[in-house]
Amino acid sequence: MAARMAAKSGYTNVKVYHAGTPDWVKNGNVLLSNFDFVSKRLGYIVLIDTRGPQVAEKGHIQGAVAIPLMDVIKQKDQFPVDKKAYLVLYSDDTNLTGLSPVVKEIAGWGFERVYVLEGGYRGWISKKGLIQSGSVRTEIFYLPRPHPGEITGDEFVNVMRNLPEDKVILDVRTKAETSMGMIQGAKNIPVDDLQAKLDELPRDKEIIVHCRTGLRAEMGYTILRNAGFRARFLNDKVAIIEDQIFCCYKD
Repeated sequence: MAARMAAKSGYTNVKVYHAGTPDWVKNGNVLLSNFDFVSKRLGYIVLIDTRGPQVAEKGHIQGAVAIPLMDVIKQKDQFPVDKKAYLVLYSDDTNLTGLSPVVKEIAGWGFERVYVLEGGYRGWISKKGLIQSGSVRTEIFYLPRPHPGEITGDEFVNVMRNLPEDKVILDVRTKAETSMGMIQGAKNIPVDDLQAKLDELPRDKEIIVHCRTGLRAEMGYTILRNAGFRARFLNDKVAIIEDQIFCCYKD
């Protein structure tokens, strides 16, 4: 989908990395997170200021915990039990040289979403992001809860079972995937086709988006939100096994 959007924008030399994010990380590469992503999720993610408490007391991103870079790995026992938690590390600037080895080590513990903040603290300041000064936390505290736009697994299952009149379940998987089975009453529009088929969806109902893993569901949610729809997405797994629907399960 991203390649199609780039082509529509006029780019002519567009290539697709089909293996995606998991393979990128598996091969020892680091992911960057940007200002927009982090600023919308303050309070929902773990922010680690690797400059340390003394520097962070003069100013740090709101809600960050200050742990010197050389001590981050030593604090393994502090990290969330939830391996799907978003972890974002930052320094004065992007500092991939210093942060990459630490990020790779943390990913090796099984965390799926470990990032370096692009631009670091200076970049955050330049964009007028929320900051704090004075006392700073030095221990990680993480309370799992749905991020903006997400629907909890329990609520999704309730919607799936009861199909309320004010909601529509939108399956953004491919036709090949849905040929194996779908949630009863759901509507299927593959995420690649969604932008062109928005007129097929009601604007007086909330659209609940799902895919197989949550990645395409979030993409679909973003398209719907930008088009003015009321929408949420399931950031979890849905599978059809022997003609039965399983959702919100863990590996």
